[in-house]
Order: sequence, then C-alpha cells, then structure tokens
Amino acid sequence: MGKHTLEIEYDYDFVLIGISSHEKDYRICWALNNQLGLNLVKADALEIKDKKQDDPSFFSLFAFELPDEFMEYFIIANRSEKGLLIPEQKQVDYFFIIRGEIENDKVMEMIKLIKESSLVQTAFRVDVNALKSKQNLIL
Repeated sequence: MGKHTLEIEYDYDFVLIGISSHEKDYRICWALNNQLGLNLVKADALEIKDKKQDDPSFFSLFAFELPDEFMEYFIIANRSEKGLLIPEQKQVDYFFIIRGEIENDKVMEMIKLIKESSLVQTAFRVDVNALKSKQNLIL
C-alpha cells in the first residue's frame, strides 16, 4: 500500500507585532491592557514540540476576545527555558497577535501606543509570511 501525505496550508491572516521588553509577561499584559483598553488574561501555555527535542517547550500565552466584533488578541512569549518560539526574531521578547478585520491606521496607532509604555523598549510590525518558523504561531 502506498504512502499518503497530508499537506495542510494554514491561514496566516493576522497582524503580528514584535515587542521588546525586559519585563515579565504579566507586567507587559497589564501595560497593554491599560494602553490599548484590552483585557488580556492568562491562558494555557502554548506547547511546541520540536523534532530535535524530547520534551515540548512551553511559551506563556495571554488572550482576549471580542466575539461581537470578531476580534481576538494574543500575547505570546518568544522565550522559554528551552529556546525561542521564532528563532529568526531574537530581539523580540513578546509577540502581539491581532486576528480579525483591522485597518492599517489602527494597527499603526496601536504600535504607537505600545511604544509609549515605559515597560516597552520598542514595538514593530512583523511580516508573518517572511518568517521561517511561522507555523509556531498557529493557535
């Protein structure tokens, strides 16, 4: 019997913002909640099992949903005890994911507000499709 492989194409239709900060995850979420009027709360950690690792890596995850507006917001740590979620973005400590219909002007305004936080060193938009390990961002 022949071998069959299933190829799945994921939809990377979300806005990705990289955040650099030396603060703990809960402090970043507190700052973003205040700056952006969100209510990010801790969720189960994102579990990634690499082929080279015996044990999975766990990345802290915070989430907030606005079902009436079809919007979802996530903060994911880029660092765990075992390495990076997105190795090609070493300078990023956290990823802010926005799912749903959002205008570019609104995204730029959010980045500006994130940068204004005293807990954040910098924030910038990341092109999801240019990332080699973008599959790690599928929630």
